[in-house]
Amino acid sequence: MGGPGGAQFWSSPEPSATSAALGALASTYTVAMGRPVTTRRTWLDSVDSRLYRAGMALTATAAADGEAETLELSSADGTTVTAGPDTVGWPRLLGGLPEALRPRLATVLGVRALLPVVQASGSSVPGRLLDAEGKTVLRLVHERPAAIAGSPARLPGGLRLIPLRGYAVAGARAGRIVQGAGLVRDERSSYAAALAAAGVDPDAVPPPVIRPELPGDVAVARVLLSFLDDMEAAWDGTVADIDIEFLHDFRVAVRRSRSAVKLLGDLLPADLVAWATPQLRWLGDLTAASRDLDVHLQELPSLTARLTSGRPEDLEPMVLHLGRLREAERRRLVGGLRSARFERVRTRWRTSLAELATREGEPSAGPALQEIAVQRLAGAYRRVLRRGDRITPASPAEDLHDLRKRGKELRYLLEIFSPLLDPRDARSAVKELKTLQDVLGTFQDSEAQREAVYAFAADMMAQEGASARTMLAMGEIAARLQESTDSSRSEFAAAFDRFGRLSGQRRVARLRRPDPVPAGRATVAGAGAAR
Repeated sequence: MGGPGGAQFWSSPEPSATSAALGALASTYTVAMGRPVTTRRTWLDSVDSRLYRAGMALTATAAADGEAETLELSSADGTTVTAGPDTVGWPRLLGGLPEALRPRLATVLGVRALLPVVQASGSSVPGRLLDAEGKTVLRLVHERPAAIAGSPARLPGGLRLIPLRGYAVAGARAGRIVQGAGLVRDERSSYAAALAAAGVDPDAVPPPVIRPELPGDVAVARVLLSFLDDMEAAWDGTVADIDIEFLHDFRVAVRRSRSAVKLLGDLLPADLVAWATPQLRWLGDLTAASRDLDVHLQELPSLTARLTSGRPEDLEPMVLHLGRLREAERRRLVGGLRSARFERVRTRWRTSLAELATREGEPSAGPALQEIAVQRLAGAYRRVLRRGDRITPASPAEDLHDLRKRGKELRYLLEIFSPLLDPRDARSAVKELKTLQDVLGTFQDSEAQREAVYAFAADMMAQEGASARTMLAMGEIAARLQESTDSSRSEFAAAFDRFGRLSGQRRVARLRRPDPVPAGRATVAGAGAAR
């Protein structure tokens, strides 16, 4: 494990500058260089760049012709942890990583898998700097330019200086020496440099999908195309079962598509909506059971930890039962996603939407997109407020479930129309809505999981003859879920009261992006504001 804060990387576009820097170091220290090593280095991360965003980097380095890899995890504070040799391969979930890496990655990675992001092949020469007493004060690596897999780009070469503990002064002095020889310090991590060399920018902000001047049908088609892009991006990971979030991402894209067609479909050709509605419903139904089982299995450890009379081992038959159900549902899911029907739906949906999305230059006879956004958001707010006002402590659970659906529709509209809204007020609106959604989500999830536990228990008793201990432990879990249902229901009134303090009209008026003030009227507008 390395110490914090010491590593530096120095480079130059001139290859001779690195040799000059080594010569300059030799004038002050003894430079002991080893033999060149040809390696294949792979940077790993989740598909949503969780390590990058946490300031971490995980590399797997192997000899060019070898399979065994050395894993090195560096954290934002400069601490490094190494493990290996490792031969398992990628992608991999947290539980499949070496024990030394898991504690540092658990809270960052969660349920997401690690996948190869960038791979570079090249050679490097390890070395040491020794002081006048022959003590090693700094490790260094002469990294030669490396080829990026799948790209004509190359990762720049240079010198990596790694001071040992207690020799920070030597590290700073070595840095000044190589700087004087013409090298420039690269403040980026090696991971950030590799991403840049490969042309990958995790911080890039995609352009808005819609713009105010677009006709309504063009805007909706572009939104739906973006959702289809999300589905296709999650398809491989869903089918391969890389991690459970790929299926979740796929389902979110389907759910957004269904809501957009429902709420904005009147702007599209009627025959396209009539065809798409049942196809999107089919995709929703196809993915529902697998996602539900993923959630049950994900939540089970925390529920098991809360057992008081039961024991964790009492629930092992339930875990096995859920595992078998998941295998069966995944076969159905994968069969559907690989079917000719899915390919026909995907192809026709993309073709139809692309034709509409390219009509940007044609005039629109309907209302302006800004006005459409105002109308639809106002209607969505009214539906949420009207349904919420009718809910009492005696209302059936279905009423809260319906309100949650209406809340999701409002959330999707806020996301769709966000380029047309005042950014600060839009974020505030989403935050206010999310507080209400969290209460409703806990209520629905707890109730659904409790009912599922009852169904699992009935199946297990009928099929496997589960023990009394297992049934009692499952009953205790159901009781815990009932407590969560009751608690969230009691929180609903206060959460909805906070959300409902502003009318839908006032909320939408607050969300509208201010029209730009013409230059000639700026003084008048300013004077009016002052009064």
